[in-house]
Amino acid sequence: MRGVMRQLEKIILQRLILILVLAGSGIGQELISGSITYISRDQAYIDLGKKAGIQIGDSVQVYRNDVWLGVASVSQTSGASSAMEGLDPSVIAWDIGDDVQVEVNLPKSIQASSTAAIESHSESKPVVQVFLDSSSYAPRTPSNMSLDSDRFAPTFTGYVSTRVSDRGGDTSGVRETRGSIYGQFKVLDLGVRHLDVSTYLRSNRSSRDSSSQTGIYSIMLSYDNPGSHFSYLLGRMYHPQFSMLGTIDGLGMTWRSDRRVIAVAAGLMSNVNDIQGQLQRNKFGLLDEERFKWGKVQVGIIGETESGAFSRNYLLLGSTAKLSSSLRIRGYSEFDLDLQDQSQFQSTVSLTRFRASINWRPWRSLISTSRYSYRENVVDLLDSAETEYEKAARHTFNTNLSLILGSGMSITGQASFRGDGTNRQIQIYGVSLSHRNFTSQSYQLNAGGMAMFSYLSEGGRVYASIGRNILPWLDIDLYDEVFLYRILGESSFRIRHLPEISFSAKVPGLQRLRLRTRFEQENGELLYRFSLSASRQF
Repeated sequence: MRGVMRQLEKIILQRLILILVLAGSGIGQELISGSITYISRDQAYIDLGKKAGIQIGDSVQVYRNDVWLGVASVSQTSGASSAMEGLDPSVIAWDIGDDVQVEVNLPKSIQASSTAAIESHSESKPVVQVFLDSSSYAPRTPSNMSLDSDRFAPTFTGYVSTRVSDRGGDTSGVRETRGSIYGQFKVLDLGVRHLDVSTYLRSNRSSRDSSSQTGIYSIMLSYDNPGSHFSYLLGRMYHPQFSMLGTIDGLGMTWRSDRRVIAVAAGLMSNVNDIQGQLQRNKFGLLDEERFKWGKVQVGIIGETESGAFSRNYLLLGSTAKLSSSLRIRGYSEFDLDLQDQSQFQSTVSLTRFRASINWRPWRSLISTSRYSYRENVVDLLDSAETEYEKAARHTFNTNLSLILGSGMSITGQASFRGDGTNRQIQIYGVSLSHRNFTSQSYQLNAGGMAMFSYLSEGGRVYASIGRNILPWLDIDLYDEVFLYRILGESSFRIRHLPEISFSAKVPGLQRLRLRTRFEQENGELLYRFSLSASRQF
């Protein structure tokens, strides 16, 4: 009898320990944190992906300075990043740098190892520290959980997209058919923990030109172990810390701590666009970023050499400051130290680029963003096309004011000014309205208008689009735009009409299949453009 009681006590004790362990671990779930790195028209992208346990459909809590903004849903995910769409509210006023939190399910191997550790006291396994997201920018705390040895076996992820378009209808009889394909592929944990390889390529072919163009925009080997202060990049890269370097064939190294980031990159300028006669230069950069409670300060230097001599040398200064929970300012500047590639307007040390922005959110439903940028002699220094828009790009000021209503509607007003300090000026004023999932049929409405006044022309446009999910697997969008403009010196306005209809379908094996038809009518002439695109993520 005593033996039976002892056996029952042992079983009950084991079950109690199991319940406590599961309860303390969130019953197979873990809360991970990240941030927003990029924003598109309808989506935001975060620095958490499959390697962190993110899956399509996961709910994402969005915060700014510990203030809750809303809930989003993951729509796409890759190895180290994911895309999300607003869920509650449907239009979230997110911004780059906002914090996100996601509750992910732990791998089955973790949960199984916890149970096995309780039921078998005679066998003890060493505890391995594992970092679920080896590509995250911010250092993470080790999970102190055991994983199977095949957890770090190579895994393949990426996406591929293809498009075919046909354009014609003009009186000259010119017709063009174009096809393109691009994709990004990544192998995670290439036999070694935290060692990844990725490539991004693009190819296109046109009926006007019998030759095909294929470019490898990135092929890179990266090693980023959260347990180490160092991370490394090798290959053709667009370094995240050095956007001014462009694409280079070389190497990069980054050292991170809680208060400081030091990045170094060097390599040969890549001719990814296959431009004939482009100068080959060696580029290098050094950046120091100091972090404080109120924000961060960046100091860096960019250099270029040609034929063994310095050709360009830039000093970089930047800062981001959170003055309060609702007010944030940013500033960035580049100084040319007056070496070989100077313009006639430069002195010994010249300010070649300056950007400043103010984000203010006095209330949850009201957001204001203002940006100013300056570029010295943009056409001469950057070899840009001398278009009307680029000639007036020396000074640019933009301001936006958005009002978000509880019904899922948002109203945005904008004003923009561009000028070169002389008579070349462009002024743009506009207002837009967006409303998602209104009425019982879940329509989506976007409408707006804009007026533009420049030194060469003046005019405006009005547009509207409405979309609906007509079937669980099929969406339809109708778009119409009327553009009125007049070249200065002319007495009458020209009218351009741009109607469009598109279908987007969810097809097994594909992320999206989209058919888009657009017409352009002006002066009695009707042009058309059909395009079919498909994409897949794996």
